[in-house]
Amino acid sequence: QYLQGCLDLSCDKYLDELQLGLQETCGRVVSQSTIWCALKRSGYTMKKVRDPTAL
Repeated sequence: QYLQGCLDLSCDKYLDELQLGLQETCGRVVSQSTIWCALKRSGYTMKKVRDPTAL
């Protein structure tokens, strides 16, 4: 529920930001891979970040 609510507010969060938010808000320590698996099961996809200096 936290992840869904967080992404409803701002869908451009990084996994480490979601991880920190879960720890601070819910008191849960969860790995980034666990977060990604939960998001993937919910139908989210991943967008790769391009290095702006590479352009």
